[in-house]
Amino acid sequence: MARLKVAILGFLGFWLLRALFALNRKTVINGERWEEILSCGRPILICCWHGRLLFPVFRWRREGTHALAGLHMDAEIISKIATKLGWRMLRGSSSIGGEKAYKQLLETLEKGGKVFITPDGPRGPEHELKEGTVKSAKRTNALLVPLSGQASRRWEIRNWDTFVVPKPFGRMVHVVGEPIDVMKVGGGKKLSKELQRAMNRVERDADSWIAKEI
Repeated sequence: MARLKVAILGFLGFWLLRALFALNRKTVINGERWEEILSCGRPILICCWHGRLLFPVFRWRREGTHALAGLHMDAEIISKIATKLGWRMLRGSSSIGGEKAYKQLLETLEKGGKVFITPDGPRGPEHELKEGTVKSAKRTNALLVPLSGQASRRWEIRNWDTFVVPKPFGRMVHVVGEPIDVMKVGGGKKLSKELQRAMNRVERDADSWIAKEI
């Protein structure tokens, strides 16, 4: 019964969210930066706070990118939707299946791959980095790329964070932040602070752009 429920919700969620995103006018800020990052030949760890994950999931889905998702039901539904969009899923989290997921993450990055991750997921606290993000980036010399997005018309679902779902007939923005080169930054604590600041900054940039459009 649980599998059937996930399958149905994944199917309905895919078409509903696809329609919602299609019915918004979209702007990409720093899109040229994204193209430069893709051409660098380095492994890439794409980072977005959990509450804004739908924006990268829908915008950057045609890049042959992997994504890390947990094993709870919400993540199972998101994984079904992301797979339909073209993402390659790695399953596990800091609480369940973590060792297996971390191994898959490292293997993908060591091959020069790209992985999307929500460093404060799956259960928060909101906007607080889990140590695995920086640890995996340091081990593989990956570029850390902060992404975010926002919508002028939206639902804000409040749980442990504020999860944003766009409403139709509005404006939407996707923002690519300045990449962080782990080979040019000091120890893990310094890198964690720099990444957290960069992720907060790119989220504020998305919010500021939308505020001007309302």
